[in-house]
Formats: sequence, structure tokens, C-alpha cells
Amino acid sequence: MKHSLYLDAETWIHRLDARTKFAGLLTTFAMAVLFSDPRYLSVLVVGLLAGTTLAHAMVNVRRLWVLLVLLFVYSAVLWPIFIEGQRPIVKIGTYVVTMEGIIHGVGMGLRLNAMVMSGILFLSTTTIEDFTYALSRLGVPQSVGFALSLAFRWVPTLITGIAGILQAQRSRGLDMAAGSMVQKIRRYSLLVVPLIGHTLRRTNLLAMALESKGIGPGRRRRVIEPSTLTRVDVLALGVCAGVLLGCVWLRVHGYGTIETMMARR
Repeated sequence: MKHSLYLDAETWIHRLDARTKFAGLLTTFAMAVLFSDPRYLSVLVVGLLAGTTLAHAMVNVRRLWVLLVLLFVYSAVLWPIFIEGQRPIVKIGTYVVTMEGIIHGVGMGLRLNAMVMSGILFLSTTTIEDFTYALSRLGVPQSVGFALSLAFRWVPTLITGIAGILQAQRSRGLDMAAGSMVQKIRRYSLLVVPLIGHTLRRTNLLAMALESKGIGPGRRRRVIEPSTLTRVDVLALGVCAGVLLGCVWLRVHGYGTIETMMARR
């Protein structure tokens, strides 16, 4: 099982400095938050799909397509129930589904998908080491950057541990798929104690490994190959800044919101 989403490829996105790609990630997050109109968010999602294709990272999107679909469906179904509007479409019990609620739900689904896809693109083109070094170059304390890099590695490691525990329990005759939902939940509770023991053991081994390598508070890290911003990085940063300023201008003047969209109908 792969412990990261990084894909080794020779694309211009991969060759960008990690600081540039981090700025692009923040830009896409800001664009997703600024707009609520599904039309604007659709343009952002299509742009992210194009960038993911150029980075040869569509394989990771296909790996996580279920998550993307569930986020969109849940938002599109749940938000209309709680959003009030002036244009009712259907009544479900005491709830009235309105056109404003449906548009809001679709917009929120596209917003979540845009954020997840931007994260997939970033992690597919940036190694954890480059990301940690970029944070230190941006002024983030080394301890914070190191903690973030450990978090990126720790989650896949725990998932791998859970898969190993499941296989061990199945080899002992524990059928996790049989029975009702309540019975399945009770069976999964049997995995808690082994998982806690596995986590504590891995944490202890990690602490000993860090101590053996001389990592500790107050010790500075020596960089062997410092990264520099190239002309392409400067151009990419300028494009990100221009796009972000344009989006802020549109938002300040009332564009990209559901209220503006409904008022023009």
C-alpha cells in the first residue's frame, strides 16, 4: 500500500518550487470560499481537472472518486432541507425544498470537491520533504513543519495497520461482513484494543528513531540542497496573485453569489 499520493513524473507542475505550489493551493482554497455560485465553482473544478491532467495525477482522482461523489451528493441532498428560499419546488413533510436550497447545495458540493481536488493535485506533485522545507522557508517553525510532515505520513501508516489487524482477525475466523449492522459494529469494536497497541508500539519506535537521529527541540536542521525560485515560479506566483485579486474584485462587486444569481433570473 502506498503511503502517499505523490506521483513521480516529469511535468512542469512537478518542477515548480514547493512554495509556489503551496501558494497555488491557498489560492484555490480562497477561490472556493469566495464564490457560492455553482457556475463559478464549476469553472474552478474544470480548471483543477485540467491541472490534474497536465500533472498526470488523474490516477489519484480515480482512487478517491467515491469520496468526491459522496461529498457532492451529501451536500446536494442535505443542504436544500435546511436552506430557506422564495421559490419552493417540493414539500417533504414539514420541510420545503426551494430552488435557492438546491443551488446552494450544488454550490457547496462543488466547493468541497474543489478543495479536495486541489489537495490531491498538491500532494500528487509535492513530496512531504519538499513541503516541510517550503514551510521552513516561509517562516514556519521547524517543529511545526516536522509535525505536519509526520501527520501526512502517520495517517496512511495507521490505515495500513488497520488493514493488517483486519486480516489477522479474519485469519482467526472473525467474519466482519456477516450479520446485521449492530453485529458488524460490535465486531469492529474488537479491533480497538489491537489498534491502540499497534499505535503505541509504532509511536514508541518513532520516538526512538527520532532520538537516534539527533532530532530534538532547539536543534537546527541543515539543508543540503536549498531550493530557489525560478522564472517559472515567479510567473506562476504572479498568475496566482492576479487570479486571486480578480476573484476578490468580482466578490466585492457582488458577482459569484447565489443571491446575485437568483436576482438576475
